[in-house]
Amino acid sequence: MKRFLKYSAIFIAIIVILLGCCEIIVRHIPNSYTMKNDWMTRNGNSVRTLVIGNSHTYYAIKPDAIGDSVFNIANVSQNPEYDYFLLTKFETRLTNLNNLIVIVDEDNIFEPPIEENKEWFRAIYYKIYYGCDKHGNFSKYNFEISNFPRFTLKIQKLFNSFFTNSSSHDCDSLGWGCIFTAPERFDFTEMHNKAISTEKSHRCKNWANVDYNMQYLNKIGDWCKSHNVNIIVITTPMWSDYVEMISSKQLTVMYDVINQFTRKYNAIYKDYLCDPRFTGRDFRDPDHLSDLGAEKFSLIIKQDFPKL
Repeated sequence: MKRFLKYSAIFIAIIVILLGCCEIIVRHIPNSYTMKNDWMTRNGNSVRTLVIGNSHTYYAIKPDAIGDSVFNIANVSQNPEYDYFLLTKFETRLTNLNNLIVIVDEDNIFEPPIEENKEWFRAIYYKIYYGCDKHGNFSKYNFEISNFPRFTLKIQKLFNSFFTNSSSHDCDSLGWGCIFTAPERFDFTEMHNKAISTEKSHRCKNWANVDYNMQYLNKIGDWCKSHNVNIIVITTPMWSDYVEMISSKQLTVMYDVINQFTRKYNAIYKDYLCDPRFTGRDFRDPDHLSDLGAEKFSLIIKQDFPKL
């Protein structure tokens, strides 16, 4: 019995050591969070226009197509709470910031805290790679391995990269999410089916979430006011059939939130949600622009806001 316990303990120790080594390896794989943290730490004082928000701005706004001194710090499922965290984290670096581009759309102001939805694991990345102290060092949010499926996928991708010479980055040097390449052809049936599932996943489940997100939108507004930063609020283009599926109540609340926010903080709002200039291959899926659409959209932003 003692021998069994001894060998069991040795076996468990080996497994723990191997997993610990894998955790360290995964943390050193380049990703959009480490890239943006490092870039902002080094170059934050050069930023005059900062883009925050979720995947809609992450994949839609190309800083190099807009002008100098623009950086995109948005990321997938990044909500107003974490937008505000990033502003405060890099506050001492953003000494020359003039403009902040904020997104308000049919998704981000209706979502619960990241930790309470299917994207909970993204809170891990803010803890590990940005040093967010919302969660303790011994919580599940301080370990990549807490989300084992994605943990193993990262190990697999790292292994594959040795043979394909591919990069682990999914954004360019100025923070734009560059992996949503335009499809070779636009499939209306496929897009329609995706629109149905997307609308269902974005449908508001708890209207109290609006107050939660408004709380942090107001914190962002107060931060900008105290730092003399201009606020530009946008809603990015989405596929027309998908827009028709969105709950009318949800859209009404969205515009009410935008009106309240823009009035309170003297912000400028541009609504591109139903912009007819975006069709077909401009979209990667119903609510995200492709690389072609992002190039077009960024040039429109440059034209609409020449002071950027």
